[in-house]
Amino acid sequence: MGRPSGATERHKRERTKSRGVRRDMPPAPWPTPRTVRQAAELHAHLATSGRLLHPPSAHHLLNSLVNCLPPSDPLHLRYALHLFDRMPASTFLFDTALRACFRAGASSGDPDLPFLLFRRMRRAGVRPDGFTFHFLFKCSSSFRPRALLCTMLHAACLRTMLPSAAPFAANSLIHMYAELGLACDVRRAFDEIPVKDAVSWTMLISGLAKMGMLSDARLLLAQAPVRDVISWTSLIAAYSRADRAKEAVDCFKSMLSEGIAPDEVTVIGVLSACSQLKDLELGGSLHLLVKEKGMLMSENLVVALIDMYAKCGDFGHAREVFDAVGRGRRPQSWNAIIDGYCKHGHVDVARSLFDQMEVRDIITFNSMITGYIHSGQLREALLLFMNMRRHDLRVDNFTVVSLLSACASLGALPQGRALHACIELRLVETDIYIGTALLDMYMKCGRVNEATIVFQRMGKRDVHAWTAMIAGLAFNGMGKAGLEYFYQMRCDGFQPNPVSYIAVLTACSHSCLLNEGRLYFDEMRILYNIHPQIEHYGCMIDLLGRSGLLDEAVDLVKTMPMQPNSVIWASILSACRVHKRIDLAQCAAEHLLKIEPDEDAVYVQLYNIYIDSRKWEDASKIRMLMEERQVKKTAGYSSVTVAGQVHKFVVSDKSHPRILEIIAMLEKISQRLKSAGYSPITSQITVDVDEEEKEQTLLAHSEKLAIAFGLISLAPNLPVHIIKNLRVCEDCHSAIKLISRLWNREIIVRDRRKRGQLCACVTESITAVLLSVQSSRLDDAEMPNERDPFRRRLVMAAAVMKPPS
Repeated sequence: MGRPSGATERHKRERTKSRGVRRDMPPAPWPTPRTVRQAAELHAHLATSGRLLHPPSAHHLLNSLVNCLPPSDPLHLRYALHLFDRMPASTFLFDTALRACFRAGASSGDPDLPFLLFRRMRRAGVRPDGFTFHFLFKCSSSFRPRALLCTMLHAACLRTMLPSAAPFAANSLIHMYAELGLACDVRRAFDEIPVKDAVSWTMLISGLAKMGMLSDARLLLAQAPVRDVISWTSLIAAYSRADRAKEAVDCFKSMLSEGIAPDEVTVIGVLSACSQLKDLELGGSLHLLVKEKGMLMSENLVVALIDMYAKCGDFGHAREVFDAVGRGRRPQSWNAIIDGYCKHGHVDVARSLFDQMEVRDIITFNSMITGYIHSGQLREALLLFMNMRRHDLRVDNFTVVSLLSACASLGALPQGRALHACIELRLVETDIYIGTALLDMYMKCGRVNEATIVFQRMGKRDVHAWTAMIAGLAFNGMGKAGLEYFYQMRCDGFQPNPVSYIAVLTACSHSCLLNEGRLYFDEMRILYNIHPQIEHYGCMIDLLGRSGLLDEAVDLVKTMPMQPNSVIWASILSACRVHKRIDLAQCAAEHLLKIEPDEDAVYVQLYNIYIDSRKWEDASKIRMLMEERQVKKTAGYSSVTVAGQVHKFVVSDKSHPRILEIIAMLEKISQRLKSAGYSPITSQITVDVDEEEKEQTLLAHSEKLAIAFGLISLAPNLPVHIIKNLRVCEDCHSAIKLISRLWNREIIVRDRRKRGQLCACVTESITAVLLSVQSSRLDDAEMPNERDPFRRRLVMAAAVMKPPS
């Protein structure tokens, strides 16, 4: 719908006013300065000629100076206000001073300055006009808005300003209330305008959209007598920010159907939606539109185009845009393409661009660190973390939480401990999220005592920190301790949420606390009105299955208000193998194959159940079924992190550079196990070969290879932390416990089925693990006189995070 010519003229006049140009200003008696230097020269000339106090000259000088002021420049603002103090008071001069404050924004250093100027204006007896309140409201929006002061300004506006100026001030009033997030006041200010023009409607729609009231904004846009590109763009950008990309694209199509041509800001908003939807076709069309219309390739538009192409995986066009217009000193366009390469796994290409950058910011480092983490290169991520300190960049919490999560998932305890040391040394601002991430890292590395210390030292805890503590204890097989923390959490006044009860029920399941599990499952509904979700049912069914109550578990599945998922049927299938329930196993497998017909674990589990029960014919049918459906068994692998580098092993793997040393250690392990009276559980091998070959096959399992490599690569005081993508077999489970005792080493294994500590820890003392090699890098000046051994060791660990020279 086109805009009437009268409305267009009014819109232009309002835009002219919003830029601070006074239509009633007298003709300039002097040349108009174009720079602050020229304004200063005119100031000197007027002062020496005695005409500084002449009102037309004073108005012209101050107005010209304010027009020349660079945005966000406190130094030149002080110069303008100093000049204002030497001039005779008038409404125009006060308005100009307020406009200078608005141009300086929050960088002026004094958020109360506009209000002090207004108070001074009232005391001087100078009458405010529409421009006065226009700039007061704009200053209130730009600085830290305070509801009480803004309401007082609104009241003063109604008392002192002429009614004819109300519509002009009302538009900035709407904007001020929108910045405060006061939707009712925004609507009231809009409703009080006697004649609403295009600017008023746009301000209202933009304000509601910014506050997240998108449905109301869309409805008002449909009711608006005049819809222009600004109002449509505000709504499109709001939908994109709210991750409602489809609605943003719908708005864009509606705008085009009304014959309104998009501008640069509109294109940026729609490109953001295309990035979320991975809509390369629409994104490419917008790029063509930009070229056809000859739009200015601003930095924001360049970044939006690169980001869209990169997120859609079209790096050819992304690189084309970047090479053409994105290789400037400012890091925004570099960050966009580096982030895209990292998210698609092209970390080497991203690093090549990273090394070419002249100026890097915190976003650049975060993108590269996250990319290294996702590709399993923790060592490189930690090196970049150290380099951030060389570039005088303050590490933000997002970086540290990401690195701690990586250390937790990879079992990299020394690196996680060194990050903890950096936190203790105040290299990053500690908050509740970092504390929870630290707690989670120690729990997943099997260090329950250290996790407990972190939890006890947290100055502030929330329900998520308590839940992380309970879940960590559950995964480490300490269900009763987890329930004690749950009791303490409620005593401290924290109300559990659904995730808290998932942790509690997991604790009951992993420790086979049947009665407690039933109690808490009922309690969550009765006491807290928390309706069980599928995760809660899954925990209860797992608990019943572990307790051998498979019939009761199936009855609970039948009474669930939602359809059971693959996790629930997999729990029943796993319990059937333990408790030899072949009939029920077949039923669970049928349901699983309907949900996930290509999931190899179902076939393998059912095959093993038939083998354990000596049902060779049924086992053979499962193999044939896998071949018919072309389902291949997932290759099992185990990983161990050494010096920040992840090493992966598969069964009978001989590709590792140190394979000869690993084989020698495996032979040594085999000899010492036999000397200790251990006999391999060869029944795990279903292939018809002799016993010696079965023993050799068990010895070459991936987790044993990873442990052998850890024993020869890690210092004797460091734990060996293994992660396996599949379930650890019974033979390895038993053998690893004995290896831990024979070598007096702490060995922690996490697999797909149990994410806690699998093997017993021989050395339980917290201070047993000291980073002796790294501590030698500390100077005496860096070692505080700490009596607390836990914090002292952390300070010693901080040496690993020193920036490289």
